[in-house]
Amino acid sequence: MKATQSIFLIVFGIFFLNSCTDDIDDNTVVAPSDFYYLGDLPIPFYTTGNLEVANINWGNEEGNFTLNSNYQGVSINETTGMLTWNEDLPLGENIISVTATNSAGFAVTSVLFLHQFGGEFTGGYNSDPSSTTVTASNLVINFNVNGTLTITDAGQTGTGTWSFNPQGDLICEYTVTSGSYELIYDLTYSVTVNPFLEGYKRMEGSIENLGFSRMDY
Repeated sequence: MKATQSIFLIVFGIFFLNSCTDDIDDNTVVAPSDFYYLGDLPIPFYTTGNLEVANINWGNEEGNFTLNSNYQGVSINETTGMLTWNEDLPLGENIISVTATNSAGFAVTSVLFLHQFGGEFTGGYNSDPSSTTVTASNLVINFNVNGTLTITDAGQTGTGTWSFNPQGDLICEYTVTSGSYELIYDLTYSVTVNPFLEGYKRMEGSIENLGFSRMDY
């Protein structure tokens, strides 16, 4: 009987010690893990918005989130990890890297903000490339995110393509009834400046400017 009681006490003691160890382990602070945002994000041109909070296992101690660089047009909520962008976000691919930190360590993840150019611009061009005064409203351009465009040029409707060259110029090539043309624009926009295009119109394949053009978003 005493032997049975002794065995019971030993088994109970081992079980109790294991339970205490599990409790200690369950409360041990470890570095964050399983840290990620859900998918890369296509962003329409000249918009503001935010990305849902990140998935993360804080390891028994919540910490804070920080951006790993000063990304133009991007901010973060240090408590929730929510990423917010505004109209200053550069066009194209923006890889945003974020660190989550607690007292035991840190985890790093990144997400792609793809700022896509597109939308409707209206304005016109003159017949004097030496003048920046445009009095005629003879152009409407709809830019599609896939690099195509539709255009109304002085009442003539056509289609074409657009792209940014390595120098950052927006090149538009299109055909209407009167011929094939090229528009070469500088794009300006920011959180305080509504988007506009300024540049020149020329016949496709020519280096002679036919007129100055201004388009507003």
